Amino acid sequence: MMLSLPSKFEVFGAVRIYDVARVLSLAGKPKAGPPNIVYVDRSELEDVASRTAIVVPVKDEDMLTLENVLRSIPTESPVIIISASSKEPVDRVEAEAELARLISRTLVRDVALIYQHDRAWGEALSGTSLEPLLEGGTIRRGKGEGMLLGLVVAAALGADFVGYIDSDNYVPGSALEYSWIYYSSFARARTSYTMVRIQWPFKGKLAASDLYLRKRGRVSSITNSILNYNLSVLKKIETDIIKTANSGEHALTVKMGLSMKWAGGFAVESYQLVWALENCFIGLEEGRCPATPEHVEIRQVSPLNPHIHAERGDEHIAEMTSISLGTIYHSRLATPEVRQRIESRLKELGFEGDPPQPRVYDPSGVDPKKILAGFLAESSDSYYFSP
Repeated sequence: MMLSLPSKFEVFGAVRIYDVARVLSLAGKPKAGPPNIVYVDRSELEDVASRTAIVVPVKDEDMLTLENVLRSIPTESPVIIISASSKEPVDRVEAEAELARLISRTLVRDVALIYQHDRAWGEALSGTSLEPLLEGGTIRRGKGEGMLLGLVVAAALGADFVGYIDSDNYVPGSALEYSWIYYSSFARARTSYTMVRIQWPFKGKLAASDLYLRKRGRVSSITNSILNYNLSVLKKIETDIIKTANSGEHALTVKMGLSMKWAGGFAVESYQLVWALENCFIGLEEGRCPATPEHVEIRQVSPLNPHIHAERGDEHIAEMTSISLGTIYHSRLATPEVRQRIESRLKELGFEGDPPQPRVYDPSGVDPKKILAGFLAESSDSYYFSP
């Protein structure tokens, strides 16, 4: 795989944010070694793939779409399906488990199906720092909660890296390319605290009308602009470095994932950036981040494949925007003028009042292997398939 080198990076305390690198070629080897190209050969990709767990959150997704995503992920990586699907009137979780079993058997690969609302989580997390995830004896509903569970399972399986790929992706080639981007980026990472975030070249939605490919998602455009404005105010130098504030497809080192806090629901993606900047930039002019022993790298990469998914209404967009901007609004990053701009932007979308404050979880100090072993011992709705 060949990637362009990012044209620049900017430093915020102990956080280095790299401008967007682009996929130049999905396959092939350059005849020479031009200095502006990052080339990662097949053996390197396979080595990193075996150390990377790919997490696929799913909620009542079309089974064919889910199957195509799972079949597109390189077989060297174990797959962890985090299911928040319904069990009534039809047990979709059981159907997903059967699909996971089929994928494991036919492709000779490791696949785990973890049911997010399994009652066994109540005992497995009780007494740990992740007990706040529980509500009514099981995990709270939310995308961020499911993604955090994926990190815990990945760490328990001994993975060094964890990558996330949405299950509602209608272009199977995208899932393959995202995986390769994760592997390539980690193969060249210079710190144990690295995050890779996908900037979609186009984002399209399937609706009753003709397909339309947007360069940027509606929520992403707003969150990117607000976060860049916030950083510009703090450094007194204008920046547009952040292009991936709402990147659902992203990956990070397990070491970083267990060191940081996680937001619940749709706040999870933007909060990751806010956490890094809040803890490793604010009040830190230079030197090491007190939250991590090394500097933090945020790498942004643009693939070739578009991201095509199901259409959602304007009400959903307004809700996601308020949740995303809430991670900035309630952080130590936000200055009074930043909060005022957020309030004005949300009013334009018809949202009144302060944006919601994210619910935050802290996985530091947990024993992932102990949690997973205890969970699987009591679970009747989750499975681990190994050839």
